Amino acid sequence: MFGKGVIETILHLHVKGKTGYYELYKQGFVVSRQTFADMLKSLEKKGIISRKVIDERPPRVEYSLTEKGKEVAEIIRRLDQSL
Repeated sequence: MFGKGVIETILHLHVKGKTGYYELYKQGFVVSRQTFADMLKSLEKKGIISRKVIDERPPRVEYSLTEKGKEVAEIIRRLDQSL
């Protein structure tokens, strides 16, 4: 679960609340777009993040942490503080 960029993405969403795909991607946590897309799908499947399609022109996607994701982010944050 904790491949490259996962922890950084979770923490970024914890700070930002909601963010779009490109804002997350441009943070540079993961090298390729395909790897990044796969990571987001995996986090969504595991119930860590939620994906919402915003019906605009052009359509866009917004990501946020689920309650489970917020718990994970808080654990990561506490671990970081204790080191």
